[in-house]
Amino acid sequence: MFEYLLLCAVCGITAVRTESPPAIDGVLDEQCWVLAEAVSQRFNAFRPRVDCPLSEPTDIRVLFDGSSIYFGLHMHDADPHGIQRPVGSRDVDLATDRVIVYLDTFNDDSNCFMFSVSVGGTQVDSRRTEIGGEDRDWDGVWSSAVAVNDSGWSAEIAIPFSVLRYPADEVQVWGINFGRTITRSNEGSYLFRMREQGGMDISCFGELTGLSGLPSVSGIEWRPFCAGRLNINNGEPWRENLWGSAGFDMKVPLSMHAVMDLTVNPDFGQVESDADQGSISHWAPWLSEKRPFFMEGTDIFDMPFNMFYSRSIGSVAWNGEIIPILGGAKVTGVDGGTRYGFLEVLSGRVWDDTTIAEPAASYAAGALLHEFSAGNWLRFSGTSADFPSQKGTDYFFGRSGAFTGEAEPLPDIFIKGRLGMTWNRFQETDDNSAARLEAGYFPENFELNFRYERKGEGFDPWVMGYDQATGETVWSAYASVSKSFQEGFLQSAWLGADPYMGHDMEGRNCGSGVDVWTGAATVDRYDLNISGGWVDRWFDRYEGPEGAWYPGGFYGGVSASTDYRRTIAGWAAYNRNTYLDAHIDRYSAGLFLRPVPPLSIDIEPSWRTQEAATRYNWDTEEWDLVETDWRSLNVSATWMLTNLMLLRFTGQTSRFGKTWEDGEGPETSRRTWANILYSWEYLPGSFFHFLTGEDGVPGEEPEFTVYAKVSRFF
Repeated sequence: MFEYLLLCAVCGITAVRTESPPAIDGVLDEQCWVLAEAVSQRFNAFRPRVDCPLSEPTDIRVLFDGSSIYFGLHMHDADPHGIQRPVGSRDVDLATDRVIVYLDTFNDDSNCFMFSVSVGGTQVDSRRTEIGGEDRDWDGVWSSAVAVNDSGWSAEIAIPFSVLRYPADEVQVWGINFGRTITRSNEGSYLFRMREQGGMDISCFGELTGLSGLPSVSGIEWRPFCAGRLNINNGEPWRENLWGSAGFDMKVPLSMHAVMDLTVNPDFGQVESDADQGSISHWAPWLSEKRPFFMEGTDIFDMPFNMFYSRSIGSVAWNGEIIPILGGAKVTGVDGGTRYGFLEVLSGRVWDDTTIAEPAASYAAGALLHEFSAGNWLRFSGTSADFPSQKGTDYFFGRSGAFTGEAEPLPDIFIKGRLGMTWNRFQETDDNSAARLEAGYFPENFELNFRYERKGEGFDPWVMGYDQATGETVWSAYASVSKSFQEGFLQSAWLGADPYMGHDMEGRNCGSGVDVWTGAATVDRYDLNISGGWVDRWFDRYEGPEGAWYPGGFYGGVSASTDYRRTIAGWAAYNRNTYLDAHIDRYSAGLFLRPVPPLSIDIEPSWRTQEAATRYNWDTEEWDLVETDWRSLNVSATWMLTNLMLLRFTGQTSRFGKTWEDGEGPETSRRTWANILYSWEYLPGSFFHFLTGEDGVPGEEPEFTVYAKVSRFF
């Protein structure tokens, strides 16, 4: 075993220049593949057993020319008829065999691109940094094809150099790694071993040599689009709800190190609605970003204390109208150990009859990060929003800035610090800072972390960010341990604890307790998780005009999931949590069906009941007992007509009931929405969407929407 691991650790891959690029059809029968240097290897498995050779070998060949780098891979399989071949839409992880290419183009041990293709032809790509983690929202335009044969299956991948960033050197050495999964035997593996249980460690990559004379500057990419929407509701004339738009996105390479993204009159129309959540919190729910312009380069714009929350730009005005985004520009790049990103977006006005509901505004965000060495870095980030005086509105601005740094003085030991401040017009500048300090020890199967965080009363990042409680100090510790098993039915097990203690600026307990959890996974991919904890008596400063004390107590939950590789799979969970002076019980489940390879169906019901709790009724200005009942059913189904064409149904029906026992209750809100989306990626990066949907509440006329968008990549 040691000799096998040593071989994986020292071997590398050599790319060969070709004058005749291969046809990307999945079949490695061109003469150029014969001339390429082949590496035949059994990958190093991390699942179901750690540090065992994969049961089947893999052949790897790498070519390049003046425009692209090509990968030819043959995955040997003694039983090719047993390969599971479900088909899914782009960037969807499927329970199927796949091969993955990882490229550390700067060979800096901390940044890489990932390109994955499944045996059914589904593409997944992402970017990863050791600082910011994985950015699955990144999308590149590349080609791939697969073919199944008598000895296994093969894949051809063509990645244009314009998709990548790399040094301007004549001769280059990149970091490289490959991954492979064999689904029916639950095997996951890498060519070069990284961390146990599949953990990513870019510093463990091998080297890709042979690259020279790569193009120094790629061409301009642009995607013009046109879109139209028709809303029909409440018997209004349909012509009054007809909308159309056209614009474009453009990517302009400034050098091999930097690129500018431009958007003019962008259409950020949602092809699917945000899920209804029935929030009972003081705070607005966190919404995931779905808009393409903001989804690029999310790693560099990941700011401490959530100072940059992109959904705050172009959100919804108080009268329910969407705030239009007129245009935006973004520059991102890397220069040696320095990475940077700057963004500017202009939004338009929203009118409510003759008054301004939301003024036009300018939003800016930027970050500058320098890596001194692996695990040692410093970053400055900041935001700025300006709302000029318009038609009688007052001028307003919001600013924020932060320093973040991390150091690894010894292997597996880190120290991380964050310091942020906000400045808003009409805001007190006293105590407007936030600070966080972390220190931890993290070898492969153990993690120990200590944290301290303080947010001042005047710290307010809400103009462009998302934050909840301020004016608090929190001390916490985190410890977890995991173990992988080399025999038996268990694959791994884990145990962890997180004690914490929080106080507000007046010394009152605002959250002190302990979380504990444990779980295990079997070699057949069945998971069980158990969690619990206890919270001490605590004070909620945001409940009522003067706040209120609540008793705390015990809480816990359990969840279990079945083998997701099967035609029918599912999960179920139950949680009981403390809520003010009462409890919340939540039951949730999911059922996944794949009756045929092109069709997948997800059904997720949930039910959350809250016992009568003491809350302040701001409408009656009295303390009342309130209880809530939330019920929801989410259903989605995707039919892959081809690898580039899908038909998707998504829908939700929800009911949220609230009863004020001593006030004006009860209140009940219901919502039902459903969308049917037809999507066709007729060329790489070019697509056509056609959406029909209905959204409404009982007793009112539903709103029916027809939406279409076509985009072309050049």
